[in-house]
Amino acid sequence: GAPAALETSLRNLYSGAPPVTYVNHYWAHMGMSYMLGPQEEAAILILDGRGEKDTVLLAHGRGASIKTFSETRFPHSLGLFYSAITQFLGHKPDSDEWKVMALASYASGDNEFYPILRGMVSVTPEGRLQLDLSWFEFFNFWDSRMYSDRMVQALGAPRAKGSAYSERDMKIAAAMQRVFEEVAGELLHILHRMTGSANVAVGGGCFMNSVFNGKITAVTPFANCHIGFAPDDSGTSLGAAAWLHAQRTGSKPKPADNAYLGLAYDDERIARTVAGFKLPNARREADVCAAAAADLAAGKILGWFQGRSEFGQRALGNRSILADPRRSEMKDAVNAAVKFREGFRPFAPAILAETTTEYFETGENGGVPYMEKVFQFREAKRAAVPAVVHADGSGRLQTVEARHNPRFHGLITRFGKLTGIPIVLNTSFNLNGEPVVETPEDAIRTFYACGLDVLYLGDWRIAKA
Repeated sequence: GAPAALETSLRNLYSGAPPVTYVNHYWAHMGMSYMLGPQEEAAILILDGRGEKDTVLLAHGRGASIKTFSETRFPHSLGLFYSAITQFLGHKPDSDEWKVMALASYASGDNEFYPILRGMVSVTPEGRLQLDLSWFEFFNFWDSRMYSDRMVQALGAPRAKGSAYSERDMKIAAAMQRVFEEVAGELLHILHRMTGSANVAVGGGCFMNSVFNGKITAVTPFANCHIGFAPDDSGTSLGAAAWLHAQRTGSKPKPADNAYLGLAYDDERIARTVAGFKLPNARREADVCAAAAADLAAGKILGWFQGRSEFGQRALGNRSILADPRRSEMKDAVNAAVKFREGFRPFAPAILAETTTEYFETGENGGVPYMEKVFQFREAKRAAVPAVVHADGSGRLQTVEARHNPRFHGLITRFGKLTGIPIVLNTSFNLNGEPVVETPEDAIRTFYACGLDVLYLGDWRIAKA
C-alpha cells in the first residue's frame, strides 16, 4: 500500500531515517483545525478538493478523541467544483480560486447562472455531497479540462485567459460563490444537528474562502468558529504532528496562538547584508515604527521585513508590503507597480485589534488574527479607507495584537496617531507568481524589482532615492 511504499522510499533515500508514521490527509487537516485550536470540544468539518479519496468529513472532537459521522469520497467534491469554475473563467485551478471569490463581488442584477450551478450539487441528510458528474471531467485524468461539454453548452464559451471580464463571467463567479456558501452552510447545519455543539473547527483548502468564513456564525447555529492560520494543505505538516501527539499522549497539544513560526534574522546578519549590497540610502532608525508611520502617511509604499516569517499563505505583518489605506489610488498603485496583478483584487486592512468593532460589523465574533474572515466595513467608515474596501463594502481584515506582534502593532498605533486611522493596507511581500520573501537578500532583490519606495529591514530604513 501507499504508506509502506512511502516508508520504503524514504529509507532507500536515507538509511538512517527514523520510523515513519503515515497520517491520513484529513487527519492532518483535523490536527491543524482542531488539535491545534483552542477548543477542548468542537464539531469538525474538513472540506477540500481531495485528500486520498476523501472530499468531505464530518466529525466531533472531545479532547484527543474524534468521532466520525460521515465521509464523502472522490469524485463528489465541492472544492473541485469550485476549481472547475475557476478553470472555466480562465484561471489556474487549485491556485486561483480566490480570484473567483473576489470577482464574485462585481456581479449585479438577477443571476441566470445560479439555478444552473445550483442544480449540479446536492447534500444528503447524512451530510454526504453528491455532484451531477455529467457537468464535469476532473475525474477523467486524461482530459485537461475539469468541466464537460455540457457546461460549455449551458454557460457559453469559457473565458479566454487574459481577456477582459464580461458581465457573464462576473455572474458565473457570483453564482459559484453563492452555491459554495449554501452547500457548505448546509453541511454545517447537518453537523450541528449531529453534535449539538456550540463550537466548530473547520479545515481544508475550502476554508481559504474568507468571504464564507466571515459568515459561518451568522448563517449556522454555531456560536464559535475556529479556523487555523493554515487551513489549506500548507498546514498539514503541523497538523500531522499535532494529530500524532494527540494519539500518542491522549491529550491535545498546546494551542497554536500565532503564525510567526519561521526564521528570524538578527541585526548583525541584516547589517552584513546591507553592507554587502553597498546600498547608498540605508540607515539605522532609532524608532522604526515612527519612521515607517511617517513614510506611510506621506504616501510611500513600504516593504516591511521584521522578526520571524509567517507560516502559511498570509503575510501578517512580518513579511508585508504596506501602504496608506486613506489614498484611493493606492490599490491600483500596489496592484500595478508592485504586485503586477489584476486590478479587481482587494487588499487586506490590518487594524489594531482594540479598534475592530469601530470599523467592522463583526457581530459576536472575536479577533481575526490570520486574515481568515471577511466582514463588512461600517458604512460610515468606508470613505475614510477606500484602498482597503472591496466592491461590496467588505474587507478581509487582520486584527493585530501587541502581544503577538508588538512592532507591527506599534507601527499601526503610530500611524493612527498621525492620521486618525488605526489601519494600514497589508499584502504579502512578493511579486505576482513569486514566493513571499524569506531572507534579507530576498527582500532587497524584490525591493529593487518593483515600485516599492522604502524598505524597512529590521531596524534599517533603505530608500531608492
